Amino acid sequence: MEIQLTLSLPRDRSTVPLTRRVLDAALGVFSVTRDCRDDIGLAVGEACANAVQHAGADYQVTVTIHEDRCVIDVVDEGIGMSADADISPESEPSADPDIAESGRGLRIIHALADMVELRRHQPHGVALRIVKMLTRVTPATV
Repeated sequence: MEIQLTLSLPRDRSTVPLTRRVLDAALGVFSVTRDCRDDIGLAVGEACANAVQHAGADYQVTVTIHEDRCVIDVVDEGIGMSADADISPESEPSADPDIAESGRGLRIIHALADMVELRRHQPHGVALRIVKMLTRVTPATV
């Protein structure tokens, strides 16, 4: 079985928890463990928060849940990145935890996901793909 959901969202902070709740409910149908669902929820929340903060327009989240993995694509049509921008997680500016919460989104996503791909989206904007292998609740034996 496979489920694919696509959400076209306005650039509004209220869409971040909404997206997390929709995704969590879908993962629940697949009997994904709470820890795995929490990791995916945090990663998608960071990705959506980045899109809301940096996109110049609406953004789209497409989630494909396979038997063994979850693939999340967050795409915005914002101002994009310059051709020479370094998009590796190491290039993200470090933030002093006492001063700012920003600047750590990609590092958090990389820490939680099994694979992360960030690329320019043509003609402008950013496409972020997050892949997480799923762990499932083992059925209780009677």
